[in-house]
Amino acid sequence: MRKKRPLDREAKFVRDASLVVIASEDRYAVRQYFDFFESTRIQFRVLETPDGKSAPEHVLERISEYLKNFAIGEGDTFWIVCDCDHWVEPNHIQNLTHVLRECRKKRVKVALSNPCFDLWLLLHFAEFPTESMLTCKEIADRLRTAAGRYDKTRVYNLPIDNEKVSHAVKRASDKHPSLEEIPKEIQTAVHLIIRSLVAKRIISVRPARRKAVEAGKKKPKGMKR
Repeated sequence: MRKKRPLDREAKFVRDASLVVIASEDRYAVRQYFDFFESTRIQFRVLETPDGKSAPEHVLERISEYLKNFAIGEGDTFWIVCDCDHWVEPNHIQNLTHVLRECRKKRVKVALSNPCFDLWLLLHFAEFPTESMLTCKEIADRLRTAAGRYDKTRVYNLPIDNEKVSHAVKRASDKHPSLEEIPKEIQTAVHLIIRSLVAKRIISVRPARRKAVEAGKKKPKGMKR
């Protein structure tokens, strides 16, 4: 017998909420990013990523286990979020291709970022890079400059608000309106997870996050501008 859907029972309108279930290779960034959002109609559930279990086949295993063990509600959607950096190299590409094929069978959607999830975060603060390819370190450095700070294990410290989320969705959509399954150039498909939810105003950044962003914009008294 399948377990009940893992809804947050303290949230409003919990009976009608749909789940967006995400399996990722990342231990911190993806979970913390989707924790920015609140909604009375949608709940994000990012599955736990055990240390050392970051290969695409392990990510697929986690979403497959969820599908096997939990009840599925009407409107629930399922995603795999992965980086391309070294999974597109010749000795790994076959594994990634297999995972994508299995996702199609299971009706699990895929959001790949080339080279990494940090690109999606960068788009909240800067225009899409003009280079055809950058390393993860280069993107992280640009994000740190654009946002004023960045630690991959503390994404919750980024000053993200509703306006920045909308900018990121537009920048990603405009650059790559139709995405290749395995991108050869720099791009991200993470916006596909939230694009329609943002457009319909179904999700928004939590008030506590918004207040933190606004507080960060204000200079302490006596500080020179």
